Amino acid sequence: MRGHEAFVIRTAAQRHDDHARVTLTVDLPDGVHIEPHQPPEPYLIPTVVDVDGTIDVTVEYPEPVVKDLGWQDARLIVLEGTVQFVISGRVPDEQDRLSGTLRYQPCIGGACLPPRTVQWSAPLTGTTTYSVLHALAA
Repeated sequence: MRGHEAFVIRTAAQRHDDHARVTLTVDLPDGVHIEPHQPPEPYLIPTVVDVDGTIDVTVEYPEPVVKDLGWQDARLIVLEGTVQFVISGRVPDEQDRLSGTLRYQPCIGGACLPPRTVQWSAPLTGTTTYSVLHALAA
C-alpha cells in the first residue's frame, strides 16, 4: 500500500458579480481509481462533491473511463488519473470562498478500501493546492 497514501487536490476559482465557478482537480496516484458519481452497479459507492452552505450551485462530474482489468473479462467504469469536478452557481456578495467535502471510495486493483470523506476549500479569486495525506491508507 506504500506509495498510494496521498493524492493532490487543486482548486481554481473565478468570481464575476454573484456567480462563482470552482474547478476541483484531483490527481489520483497510478493504480488507484474511484467510482463515478453514478456507478454502474447499485452496490458501488458513488463519488460525491458537496458544497457547504450554498444551495444555488451545480456540480458537473467528470466522464468515467472503461478499464479492462485483464482477468475474467472484467471491465470497470471508473475515474482515474486526473479528474475534475466543476462547481458553479450564485453566491452571496459577502461570501469569499466555497468549501465542502469530497466523498469517494478508493480502489487499488481489485480491492476497495473503506469510503473516505475529505474537506476542500477554495478562495473565490485564486488557486490552492494541497495533499490529502494518508487518505488512501488502509
